[in-house]
Amino acid sequence: MTQSNENTHTNKSLIHNLEIDGLTHDGRGVARHEGKAIFVSHAVPGDKVTVKIIQTQAKFDEAELIEIEQASSDRTVPFCPVYNECGGCQLQHLSIDAQRHWKAEDFVTRLTQSVNSKHCKIQPPLTGDDTGYRRRARFGLSISKIDKVARLGFRQKASNELVDIEHCPVLTPALNQALKDQRPVLIEQASRAYKEITFVEADNGVFITSSTDQTSVSLEPMYDIEGLNLHFPADGFVQVNSQQNQQMVHQAMAWLELESKHNVLDLFCGVGNFTLPIAKHAKRVTGVEGLKTLVEIAEHNAQANQIENVEFVKTDIFENFGHALWFKQQTYHRILLDPGRQGAFEVCKVLHELKPEIIVYVSCNASTLIRDIKELEKQGYQLHKAGLIDMFPHTTHTEVMVQLKKGNKKIKRHKKVFKF
Repeated sequence: MTQSNENTHTNKSLIHNLEIDGLTHDGRGVARHEGKAIFVSHAVPGDKVTVKIIQTQAKFDEAELIEIEQASSDRTVPFCPVYNECGGCQLQHLSIDAQRHWKAEDFVTRLTQSVNSKHCKIQPPLTGDDTGYRRRARFGLSISKIDKVARLGFRQKASNELVDIEHCPVLTPALNQALKDQRPVLIEQASRAYKEITFVEADNGVFITSSTDQTSVSLEPMYDIEGLNLHFPADGFVQVNSQQNQQMVHQAMAWLELESKHNVLDLFCGVGNFTLPIAKHAKRVTGVEGLKTLVEIAEHNAQANQIENVEFVKTDIFENFGHALWFKQQTYHRILLDPGRQGAFEVCKVLHELKPEIIVYVSCNASTLIRDIKELEKQGYQLHKAGLIDMFPHTTHTEVMVQLKKGNKKIKRHKKVFKF
Protein backbone atom coordinates (compact mmCIF):
# COMPACT_ATOMS: atom_id res chain seq x y z
CA MET A 1 0.00 0.00 0.00
CA THR A 2 1.34 3.42 -0.91
CA GLN A 3 0.28 6.87 0.04
CA SER A 4 -0.30 8.84 -3.13
CA ASN A 5 -0.20 12.44 -1.90
CA GLU A 6 0.22 14.50 1.18
CA ASN A 7 -2.95 16.45 0.46
CA THR A 8 -6.32 15.26 -0.77
CA HIS A 9 -6.82 16.05 -4.44
CA THR A 10 -8.99 14.97 -7.32
CA ASN A 11 -8.12 13.75 -10.81
CA LYS A 12 -11.37 13.66 -12.76
CA SER A 13 -13.41 11.07 -10.85
CA LEU A 14 -10.50 9.87 -8.67
CA ILE A 15 -9.92 11.19 -5.16
CA HIS A 16 -6.65 10.36 -3.40
CA ASN A 17 -5.70 10.36 0.26
CA LEU A 18 -9.32 10.40 1.38
CA GLU A 19 -9.74 9.69 5.09
CA ILE A 20 -12.66 7.53 6.19
CA ASP A 21 -14.16 8.77 9.46
CA GLY A 22 -17.47 6.93 9.80
CA LEU A 23 -19.57 3.93 8.82
CA THR A 24 -23.11 3.84 7.43
CA HIS A 25 -25.79 1.47 8.72
CA ASP A 26 -25.22 -0.70 5.62
CA GLY A 27 -21.46 -0.97 6.19
CA ARG A 28 -20.01 1.62 3.80
CA GLY A 29 -17.22 3.93 4.86
CA VAL A 30 -18.03 7.64 5.18
CA ALA A 31 -15.68 10.45 4.19
CA ARG A 32 -16.04 14.14 3.51
CA HIS A 33 -14.55 16.01 0.60
CA GLU A 34 -15.12 19.66 -0.29
CA GLY A 35 -18.05 19.80 2.12
CA LYS A 36 -19.79 16.76 0.70
CA ALA A 37 -20.25 13.27 2.15
CA ILE A 38 -18.84 10.34 0.18
CA PHE A 39 -19.93 6.75 0.79
CA VAL A 40 -17.25 4.18 -0.02
CA SER A 41 -17.95 0.48 -0.27
CA HIS A 42 -15.45 -1.82 1.54
CA ALA A 43 -13.74 1.09 3.33
CA VAL A 44 -13.60 1.27 7.15
CA PRO A 45 -13.11 4.15 9.59
CA GLY A 46 -9.43 5.06 9.87
CA ASP A 47 -8.54 4.06 6.31
CA LYS A 48 -6.85 6.50 3.94
CA VAL A 49 -7.91 5.55 0.44
CA THR A 50 -8.07 6.32 -3.24
CA VAL A 51 -11.62 6.13 -4.55
CA LYS A 52 -13.47 6.56 -7.81
CA ILE A 53 -16.75 8.46 -7.81
CA ILE A 54 -19.40 6.28 -9.47
CA GLN A 55 -22.56 8.25 -8.68
CA THR A 56 -23.17 11.88 -7.79
CA GLN A 57 -26.14 13.14 -5.80
CA ALA A 58 -27.03 16.61 -4.56
CA LYS A 59 -25.91 15.98 -0.97
CA PHE A 60 -23.55 13.03 -1.30
CA ASP A 61 -21.49 10.96 -3.70
CA GLU A 62 -21.01 7.20 -3.95
CA ALA A 63 -17.59 5.77 -4.66
CA GLU A 64 -15.78 2.50 -5.13
CA LEU A 65 -12.54 1.69 -3.38
CA ILE A 66 -9.54 1.76 -5.73
CA GLU A 67 -6.61 1.56 -3.31
CA ILE A 68 -6.01 1.46 0.43
CA GLU A 69 -3.15 3.91 0.89
CA GLN A 70 -3.00 3.46 4.66
CA ALA A 71 -5.03 0.79 6.42
CA SER A 72 -7.01 1.50 9.56
CA SER A 73 -5.89 -0.21 12.76
CA ASP A 74 -9.43 -1.64 12.87
CA ARG A 75 -9.12 -3.30 9.46
CA THR A 76 -8.76 -7.08 9.69
CA VAL A 77 -8.22 -10.01 7.35
CA PRO A 78 -11.56 -11.82 6.83
CA PHE A 79 -11.52 -15.27 8.43
CA CYS A 80 -13.85 -16.85 5.85
CA PRO A 81 -12.20 -18.03 2.59
CA VAL A 82 -15.27 -17.08 0.50
CA TYR A 83 -16.02 -13.76 2.23
CA ASN A 84 -15.35 -11.68 -0.88
CA GLU A 85 -17.87 -13.66 -2.94
CA CYS A 86 -20.52 -14.70 -0.38
CA GLY A 87 -23.33 -12.32 0.50
CA GLY A 88 -23.87 -13.74 4.00
CA CYS A 89 -21.45 -11.46 5.87
CA GLN A 90 -20.58 -7.84 5.12
CA LEU A 91 -18.19 -6.73 7.89
CA GLN A 92 -15.51 -9.38 8.40
CA HIS A 93 -12.90 -6.86 7.20
CA LEU A 94 -13.63 -4.76 10.33
CA SER A 95 -12.62 -5.86 13.83
CA ILE A 96 -15.48 -7.13 15.97
CA ASP A 97 -14.97 -4.39 18.57
CA ALA A 98 -15.11 -1.73 15.86
CA GLN A 99 -18.22 -3.33 14.34
CA ARG A 100 -20.02 -3.07 17.66
CA HIS A 101 -18.81 0.48 18.25
CA TRP A 102 -20.01 1.75 14.88
CA LYS A 103 -23.31 -0.16 14.97
CA ALA A 104 -24.07 1.36 18.37
CA GLU A 105 -22.85 4.77 17.22
CA ASP A 106 -25.13 4.70 14.19
CA PHE A 107 -28.17 3.61 16.23
CA VAL A 108 -27.67 6.10 19.04
CA THR A 109 -26.98 8.97 16.64
CA ARG A 110 -30.09 8.31 14.58
CA LEU A 111 -32.18 7.82 17.72
CA THR A 112 -31.06 10.96 19.56
CA GLN A 113 -31.37 13.11 16.44
CA SER A 114 -34.93 11.93 15.85
CA VAL A 115 -36.65 11.64 19.24
CA ASN A 116 -36.53 13.26 22.66
CA SER A 117 -33.66 11.54 24.46
CA LYS A 118 -33.46 13.91 27.43
CA HIS A 119 -34.33 11.13 29.91
CA CYS A 120 -32.70 8.29 27.98
CA LYS A 121 -29.81 6.24 29.35
CA ILE A 122 -27.84 4.44 26.65
CA GLN A 123 -27.06 0.92 27.84
CA PRO A 124 -23.91 -1.06 26.95
CA PRO A 125 -24.40 -3.38 23.96
CA LEU A 126 -25.25 -7.02 24.65
CA THR A 127 -22.45 -9.07 23.09
CA GLY A 128 -21.37 -12.68 22.82
CA ASP A 129 -19.42 -15.06 20.59
CA ASP A 130 -18.81 -13.70 17.09
CA THR A 131 -18.13 -17.08 15.42
CA GLY A 132 -19.98 -20.37 15.77
CA TYR A 133 -23.08 -18.49 16.95
CA ARG A 134 -25.68 -19.02 14.24
CA ARG A 135 -28.03 -21.93 14.95
CA ARG A 136 -30.20 -21.55 11.86
CA ALA A 137 -29.23 -21.22 8.19
CA ARG A 138 -31.14 -21.28 4.93
CA PHE A 139 -29.11 -22.65 2.02
CA GLY A 140 -29.92 -22.44 -1.65
CA LEU A 141 -29.66 -25.62 -3.75
CA SER A 142 -29.61 -25.61 -7.55
CA ILE A 143 -27.68 -26.38 -10.70
CA SER A 144 -26.27 -23.15 -12.11
CA LYS A 145 -27.64 -22.07 -15.47
CA ILE A 146 -24.26 -20.55 -16.23
CA ASP A 147 -21.75 -23.37 -15.67
CA LYS A 148 -24.16 -26.31 -15.01
CA VAL A 149 -22.53 -27.03 -11.62
CA ALA A 150 -24.66 -28.14 -8.65
CA ARG A 151 -24.16 -25.95 -5.59
CA LEU A 152 -25.40 -25.87 -2.00
CA GLY A 153 -24.71 -22.55 -0.33
CA PHE A 154 -25.53 -18.87 0.06
CA ARG A 155 -26.16 -16.27 -2.61
CA GLN A 156 -23.24 -14.30 -3.98
CA LYS A 157 -23.03 -10.59 -3.24
CA ALA A 158 -25.51 -8.74 -5.48
CA SER A 159 -26.32 -11.89 -7.44
CA ASN A 160 -28.74 -14.80 -7.59
CA GLU A 161 -25.87 -17.22 -8.21
CA LEU A 162 -24.83 -19.44 -5.30
CA VAL A 163 -21.47 -19.69 -3.55
CA ASP A 164 -20.80 -23.32 -2.69
CA ILE A 165 -20.44 -23.66 1.08
CA GLU A 166 -18.73 -26.64 2.68
CA HIS A 167 -18.11 -24.97 6.06
CA CYS A 168 -19.30 -21.62 7.44
CA PRO A 169 -17.40 -20.10 10.41
CA VAL A 170 -20.43 -18.30 11.84
CA LEU A 171 -22.56 -21.46 12.01
CA THR A 172 -22.59 -23.57 15.16
CA PRO A 173 -20.32 -26.66 15.12
CA ALA A 174 -23.39 -28.91 15.04
CA LEU A 175 -24.74 -27.19 11.91
CA ASN A 176 -21.39 -27.43 10.16
CA GLN A 177 -21.21 -31.14 10.98
CA ALA A 178 -24.74 -31.67 9.64
CA LEU A 179 -23.84 -29.71 6.51
CA LYS A 180 -20.79 -31.92 5.97
CA ASP A 181 -22.83 -35.09 6.49
CA GLN A 182 -25.77 -34.08 4.27
CA ARG A 183 -23.96 -32.29 1.43
CA PRO A 184 -23.40 -35.37 -0.78
CA VAL A 185 -27.05 -36.43 -0.55
CA LEU A 186 -28.39 -32.91 -1.14
CA ILE A 187 -26.07 -32.19 -4.07
CA GLU A 188 -27.39 -35.34 -5.75
CA GLN A 189 -30.91 -33.87 -5.43
CA ALA A 190 -30.01 -30.57 -7.09
CA SER A 191 -31.81 -29.47 -10.23
CA ARG A 192 -32.20 -26.28 -12.24
CA ALA A 193 -35.21 -25.44 -10.09
CA TYR A 194 -33.98 -23.42 -7.12
CA LYS A 195 -35.02 -24.64 -3.67
CA GLU A 196 -34.13 -23.75 -0.11
CA ILE A 197 -32.82 -26.13 2.52
CA THR A 198 -33.10 -24.97 6.14
CA PHE A 199 -30.78 -26.31 8.83
CA VAL A 200 -31.64 -25.49 12.45
CA GLU A 201 -29.92 -26.65 15.62
CA ALA A 202 -32.16 -27.23 18.61
CA ASP A 203 -31.52 -28.66 22.06
CA ASN A 204 -32.92 -31.97 20.78
CA GLY A 205 -30.92 -32.25 17.57
CA VAL A 206 -30.40 -30.74 14.13
CA PHE A 207 -33.46 -30.45 11.89
CA ILE A 208 -33.35 -30.14 8.10
CA THR A 209 -36.33 -29.06 6.01
CA SER A 210 -36.82 -28.30 2.32
CA SER A 211 -38.97 -25.65 0.68
CA THR A 212 -40.29 -28.31 -1.71
CA ASP A 213 -41.00 -30.99 0.89
CA GLN A 214 -43.96 -30.19 3.11
CA THR A 215 -43.84 -33.50 4.99
CA SER A 216 -44.56 -32.85 8.66
CA VAL A 217 -42.04 -34.12 11.18
CA SER A 218 -43.11 -36.11 14.21
CA LEU A 219 -40.62 -34.33 16.46
CA GLU A 220 -40.48 -30.55 16.84
CA PRO A 221 -37.25 -28.73 17.64
CA MET A 222 -37.03 -27.11 21.06
CA TYR A 223 -34.76 -24.81 23.04
CA ASP A 224 -34.35 -23.69 26.64
CA ILE A 225 -35.07 -20.12 27.71
CA GLU A 226 -35.11 -19.03 31.34
CA GLY A 227 -35.50 -22.65 32.45
CA LEU A 228 -38.42 -23.32 30.08
CA ASN A 229 -38.47 -25.72 27.11
CA LEU A 230 -40.02 -24.08 24.04
CA HIS A 231 -40.93 -25.90 20.84
CA PHE A 232 -40.83 -24.07 17.51
CA PRO A 233 -41.47 -25.04 13.86
CA ALA A 234 -38.41 -26.49 12.12
CA ASP A 235 -39.07 -24.39 9.02
CA GLY A 236 -40.20 -21.30 10.95
CA PHE A 237 -38.71 -18.40 12.84
CA VAL A 238 -36.36 -18.73 15.77
CA GLN A 239 -33.78 -16.21 16.96
CA VAL A 240 -30.62 -17.38 15.20
CA ASN A 241 -28.29 -16.49 18.06
CA SER A 242 -29.13 -18.59 21.12
CA GLN A 243 -26.64 -16.84 23.41
CA GLN A 244 -27.92 -13.38 22.54
CA ASN A 245 -31.54 -14.49 22.74
CA GLN A 246 -30.97 -15.51 26.36
CA GLN A 247 -29.47 -12.10 27.16
CA MET A 248 -32.17 -10.26 25.23
CA VAL A 249 -35.06 -11.96 27.04
CA HIS A 250 -33.38 -11.39 30.40
CA GLN A 251 -32.87 -7.67 29.65
CA ALA A 252 -36.43 -7.24 28.36
CA MET A 253 -37.84 -8.63 31.61
CA ALA A 254 -35.58 -6.34 33.64
CA TRP A 255 -36.66 -3.30 31.61
CA LEU A 256 -40.33 -4.22 32.06
CA GLU A 257 -39.78 -3.85 35.82
CA LEU A 258 -42.19 -6.71 36.48
CA GLU A 259 -44.17 -7.23 39.66
CA SER A 260 -46.47 -10.09 40.60
CA LYS A 261 -49.54 -7.79 40.32
CA HIS A 262 -48.92 -6.84 36.68
CA ASN A 263 -50.98 -7.68 33.62
CA VAL A 264 -48.70 -7.82 30.59
CA LEU A 265 -49.39 -7.76 26.84
CA ASP A 266 -46.88 -9.35 24.44
CA LEU A 267 -47.53 -8.34 20.82
CA PHE A 268 -46.04 -10.41 17.96
CA CYS A 269 -45.40 -13.14 20.52
CA GLY A 270 -44.51 -16.07 18.25
CA VAL A 271 -44.17 -19.31 20.20
CA GLY A 272 -43.80 -17.47 23.52
CA ASN A 273 -40.11 -16.56 23.55
CA PHE A 274 -40.85 -13.54 25.76
CA THR A 275 -44.38 -14.39 26.90
CA LEU A 276 -43.66 -17.50 28.92
CA PRO A 277 -40.58 -16.22 30.80
CA ILE A 278 -42.54 -13.03 31.62
CA ALA A 279 -45.44 -15.14 32.97
CA LYS A 280 -43.16 -16.48 35.70
CA HIS A 281 -42.96 -12.95 37.16
CA ALA A 282 -46.37 -11.41 36.39
CA LYS A 283 -50.00 -11.90 37.37
CA ARG A 284 -51.29 -12.46 33.86
CA VAL A 285 -49.81 -12.35 30.33
CA THR A 286 -51.62 -12.16 27.00
CA GLY A 287 -49.66 -13.11 23.90
CA VAL A 288 -50.99 -11.94 20.52
CA GLU A 289 -49.78 -13.52 17.28
CA GLY A 290 -51.04 -13.48 13.69
CA LEU A 291 -50.15 -17.04 12.67
CA LYS A 292 -52.45 -19.81 13.86
CA THR A 293 -49.67 -22.41 13.82
CA LEU A 294 -47.50 -20.34 16.16
CA VAL A 295 -50.42 -19.71 18.52
CA GLU A 296 -51.03 -23.46 18.74
CA ILE A 297 -47.35 -24.14 19.47
CA ALA A 298 -47.30 -21.34 22.07
CA GLU A 299 -50.33 -22.88 23.81
CA HIS A 300 -48.60 -26.26 23.80
CA ASN A 301 -45.47 -24.66 25.27
CA ALA A 302 -47.50 -23.12 28.10
CA GLN A 303 -49.14 -26.44 28.92
CA ALA A 304 -45.89 -28.40 28.71
CA ASN A 305 -44.23 -25.96 31.11
CA GLN A 306 -47.29 -25.90 33.41
CA ILE A 307 -47.79 -22.16 33.04
CA GLU A 308 -51.44 -21.30 33.60
CA ASN A 309 -51.44 -17.49 33.91
CA VAL A 310 -51.06 -16.93 30.17
CA GLU A 311 -53.41 -16.68 27.21
CA PHE A 312 -52.49 -16.78 23.53
CA VAL A 313 -54.73 -15.10 20.96
CA LYS A 314 -54.65 -15.24 17.16
CA THR A 315 -55.13 -11.74 15.77
CA ASP A 316 -53.82 -10.08 12.63
CA ILE A 317 -52.22 -7.11 14.38
CA PHE A 318 -52.10 -5.20 11.09
CA GLU A 319 -55.86 -5.33 10.71
CA ASN A 320 -58.64 -3.65 12.72
CA PHE A 321 -58.45 -5.35 16.12
CA GLY A 322 -60.54 -2.78 18.01
CA HIS A 323 -63.32 -5.33 18.53
CA ALA A 324 -61.02 -7.99 20.02
CA LEU A 325 -61.69 -8.80 23.69
CA TRP A 326 -58.01 -8.63 24.58
CA PHE A 327 -58.06 -5.01 23.41
CA LYS A 328 -61.58 -3.85 24.33
CA GLN A 329 -61.86 -5.24 27.83
CA GLN A 330 -58.36 -5.02 29.20
CA THR A 331 -55.79 -2.59 30.49
CA TYR A 332 -52.17 -3.59 30.85
CA HIS A 333 -49.45 -2.42 33.21
CA ARG A 334 -46.72 -3.43 30.76
CA ILE A 335 -46.52 -4.00 26.99
CA LEU A 336 -43.77 -5.69 25.02
CA LEU A 337 -43.55 -5.44 21.23
CA ASP A 338 -41.27 -7.52 19.00
CA PRO A 339 -42.46 -6.92 15.42
CA GLY A 340 -40.73 -7.75 12.14
CA ARG A 341 -38.83 -5.24 10.05
CA GLN A 342 -42.02 -3.39 9.08
CA GLY A 343 -42.49 -2.26 12.69
CA ALA A 344 -45.82 -1.58 14.41
CA PHE A 345 -46.83 1.95 13.43
CA GLU A 346 -50.61 1.49 13.34
CA VAL A 347 -50.53 -0.51 16.58
CA CYS A 348 -48.54 2.20 18.32
CA LYS A 349 -51.23 4.74 17.47
CA VAL A 350 -53.65 3.08 19.91
CA LEU A 351 -51.42 1.62 22.63
CA HIS A 352 -52.17 4.50 24.99
CA GLU A 353 -55.77 3.26 25.22
CA LEU A 354 -54.46 0.19 27.07
CA LYS A 355 -52.80 2.52 29.62
CA PRO A 356 -49.44 0.77 30.02
CA GLU A 357 -46.95 2.40 32.38
CA ILE A 358 -43.96 0.87 30.59
CA ILE A 359 -43.47 -0.21 26.98
CA VAL A 360 -40.46 -2.28 25.91
CA TYR A 361 -39.94 -2.41 22.14
CA VAL A 362 -37.54 -4.91 20.53
CA SER A 363 -36.69 -4.31 16.88
CA CYS A 364 -34.52 -5.60 14.05
CA ASN A 365 -35.01 -2.35 12.12
CA ALA A 366 -33.92 0.87 13.80
CA SER A 367 -35.63 3.03 11.16
CA THR A 368 -39.15 1.70 11.80
CA LEU A 369 -38.47 1.64 15.54
CA ILE A 370 -37.62 5.36 15.52
CA ARG A 371 -40.72 6.09 13.45
CA ASP A 372 -42.86 4.23 16.00
CA ILE A 373 -41.23 5.96 18.99
CA LYS A 374 -42.22 9.29 17.48
CA GLU A 375 -45.83 8.12 17.47
CA LEU A 376 -45.61 6.92 21.09
CA GLU A 377 -44.15 10.29 22.09
CA LYS A 378 -47.34 11.94 20.84
CA GLN A 379 -49.20 9.79 23.34
CA GLY A 380 -47.09 10.98 26.25
CA TYR A 381 -44.45 8.25 26.41
CA GLN A 382 -40.81 9.15 27.02
CA LEU A 383 -37.71 7.23 26.02
CA HIS A 384 -35.81 6.05 29.13
CA LYS A 385 -33.44 3.31 27.96
CA ALA A 386 -31.96 2.18 24.66
CA GLY A 387 -29.34 -0.34 23.68
CA LEU A 388 -27.89 -2.50 20.93
CA ILE A 389 -28.01 -6.29 20.86
CA ASP A 390 -25.25 -7.76 18.68
CA MET A 391 -27.43 -10.59 17.39
CA PHE A 392 -25.72 -10.88 13.99
CA PRO A 393 -21.93 -10.34 14.23
CA HIS A 394 -20.06 -9.65 10.95
CA THR A 395 -23.24 -8.51 9.21
CA THR A 396 -24.79 -5.07 8.91
CA HIS A 397 -27.92 -6.27 10.71
CA THR A 398 -28.67 -5.35 14.31
CA GLU A 399 -31.24 -5.92 17.02
CA VAL A 400 -32.12 -3.01 19.31
CA MET A 401 -34.25 -2.50 22.40
CA VAL A 402 -35.82 0.56 24.00
CA GLN A 403 -37.83 1.26 27.12
CA LEU A 404 -40.51 3.97 27.22
CA LYS A 405 -42.37 5.19 30.29
CA LYS A 406 -45.57 7.13 30.65
CA GLY A 407 -44.93 10.83 31.12
CA ASN A 408 -47.18 13.67 32.21
CA LYS A 409 -48.13 14.91 28.77
CA LYS A 410 -51.89 15.08 28.27
CA ILE A 411 -53.29 13.23 25.28
CA LYS A 412 -55.97 14.83 23.16
CA ARG A 413 -58.89 12.45 23.07
CA HIS A 414 -60.16 11.65 19.60
CA LYS A 415 -62.76 9.26 18.37
CA LYS A 416 -61.12 5.88 17.92
CA VAL A 417 -60.39 5.35 14.24
CA PHE A 418 -58.44 2.40 12.85
CA LYS A 419 -56.69 2.75 9.52
CA PHE A 420 -54.93 -0.49 8.79
